[in-house]
Amino acid sequence: MMPKNLKMSLKRFQDEMLSNGIIDPRTTFMIEMGAAMALGCYPCMRILTGIAAEKGVSEEELGTIQAIVMAVAAGKVFNQYREVCARLEPKAESCCA
Repeated sequence: MMPKNLKMSLKRFQDEMLSNGIIDPRTTFMIEMGAAMALGCYPCMRILTGIAAEKGVSEEELGTIQAIVMAVAAGKVFNQYREVCARLEPKAESCCA
């Protein structure tokens, strides 16, 4: 279990980042949701999905955030595999398209 003072420090940090005064709260929420999806944080996704409507984020917007995260993840896998192929065949630029 995390010591209480560290837990409070983490909570203060999170609160400050979420109420940053630079990016509007709705956009900040959508970035938070995208990050939770990208990291695969089930507790965060569950909590954030439960309060999305309160934040003014629609089901369609949540689906779009999911699609963006999936596209970025697909790009990551594509490029990782290209890197593996390039290491296997150093003379070829890449074995992948």
